[in-house]
Amino acid sequence: MPPTGAQFMQGIAERGIPDQWQRLGWVLAYDGAISTHLVRAVQEAHESGSAEARDAALRLFDEKQDNLAEARQFIASKLDEYDASERWAKLDAVIREVDVDQLVDELRPHFGFHPFPIVLESFKFNINYIREHGFRTFYTMTDAYLTEIEKMTREGRAAFEAREGEQHFPPFWLFKLDLNSIEVPTHCDICRLAITYAERALEDAEQAG
Repeated sequence: MPPTGAQFMQGIAERGIPDQWQRLGWVLAYDGAISTHLVRAVQEAHESGSAEARDAALRLFDEKQDNLAEARQFIASKLDEYDASERWAKLDAVIREVDVDQLVDELRPHFGFHPFPIVLESFKFNINYIREHGFRTFYTMTDAYLTEIEKMTREGRAAFEAREGEQHFPPFWLFKLDLNSIEVPTHCDICRLAITYAERALEDAEQAG
């Protein structure tokens, strides 16, 4: 029987998130943080016009690109590893047994403070997507999504270098890049929950059996 929400939270409290998936979550959470600093740097460059401010913004563009590349490299390596070990099918079997509505309700005391609780809504979407398509497809979908964020970041850097939209602030390209980037953690950091749930349940079942 799959863990209850209370057992799941207790497991995280006692054992944490598996290191490999924690690392991916932090990398993708950082994308939103970089974006916040990037907006401030572009604003400083807009207001001061200094070469130093523009260089600082360009460094943040590069840092954002490197961070996204690290996340995508991790996903690629994990796809290969779990393909070879045939672990995806075992993780999928765990998720198919979950009563997602009950699980979300049990997590609500921890993550349900806002009328639209993004953590819970994203978690629910992830579980339902995985139940329908499987973990492997979930992570290939995530990689395709991050490819679009990478493309948007490259286009934003090019627009910044070309000084597009500098007559007002924020230019539309920055507004679009920022909102899409701060959304990344609400999908790709929160996905730590689904994979941790399945990994822990599978580990416990393997140890018991």
